[in-house]
Amino acid sequence: MEIFQVNYSDGKTSRLYPAEVEFTPRALVISYLNEGVRQEVSWDIDRINTNKFGFSFEHKITYGDFPAETIEVDEDFFNQFQEQYPHVRLTNKSIHYIKKRTWRTIVFSFLGIVAFALLLYFWVVPAIADRAAQSIPISYEQQMGEKIYKQNLLEFDIDSARTKLVNEYFQTLHVKSRYPVQITVVHCDEVNAFAIPGGHIVVFSGLLNQMRNHEELAGVLSHEYAHVYYRHSLRAMARGLANYAVISFVIGDVSGITSMMVANADNIRSLQYSRELESQADDFGFKLMQQKGVNPAGMIWLFQNLTEANKEKKEKKILKVSVPEFMSTHPYTKHRIEAMKELLKKDRHVYKEDERQQVIWGLIKKENAIDK
Repeated sequence: MEIFQVNYSDGKTSRLYPAEVEFTPRALVISYLNEGVRQEVSWDIDRINTNKFGFSFEHKITYGDFPAETIEVDEDFFNQFQEQYPHVRLTNKSIHYIKKRTWRTIVFSFLGIVAFALLLYFWVVPAIADRAAQSIPISYEQQMGEKIYKQNLLEFDIDSARTKLVNEYFQTLHVKSRYPVQITVVHCDEVNAFAIPGGHIVVFSGLLNQMRNHEELAGVLSHEYAHVYYRHSLRAMARGLANYAVISFVIGDVSGITSMMVANADNIRSLQYSRELESQADDFGFKLMQQKGVNPAGMIWLFQNLTEANKEKKEKKILKVSVPEFMSTHPYTKHRIEAMKELLKKDRHVYKEDERQQVIWGLIKKENAIDK
């Protein structure tokens, strides 16, 4: 009797064992080595799952109830099986369909599966993750934000004087918020600022030192507050950890989503928002400045100022990187400046200087001079 070489799985693990199969009148006898010990199993022909015969570049035959045993066989085995046991028909239509398919069809099918997988990975999963983030209650978001804030501030020294002044400046805008907005200035040469879920905004002294007027400060604070208001940081973090967020969302584990984000808190400073989110934050910040009587041109002045300062430092070979951190983590700068210029063309507001804002800005400038 001819012996056939197959791959055997006992159904208990994913391991495949090289095995030999012998045809007998009433059974398939399978023998294989497991940890150096010869094992032998016998499959009663009448118990072979004829309706589960399948094809995935290999013929597979299963045996028994779940978890079923499996052997992977070749075309010769298949033909010999049908000849040996003509009363047993492996009838799954999928095998007949696939056998008729050309390699071109198989390749196109494979490419279709890959395209579908990419669609899921880059669009569907991030969209579900975004929805998962927005389903988090504000109370959870604030608790998570506190943990992320404390974790991020461990490596920085807080500039107490400018923290007090910048918070006083923000209060002059009289922003009504569902979040307890708290701004912290830290000693760091990085030209950056970032928003944390739940209401915290962190401004680096390096960014303050580059500002020439208080409208630029209002622009930064309005923009970062927009990220808080629309939960952009929360949503960007969820998208960056999309697979975990989706699983937590599906099983309804809100605490799982927040715990996952806290564990990746260090990523908050380097989050990059999409063009859509940045445009939304710019539009919100622009309108907020209009409503509060602060010239929104300050948003444009800030980016122009940073671009000029960056160019000068590059020419003097002081700076090795091509853009300040604030501009790299808040991308699409040219596009955004053009969009804000269009908004300014339609702006008919007349802006008057706020005395309190001027006083606070003067004190901030004194602190900037000391820091430089």
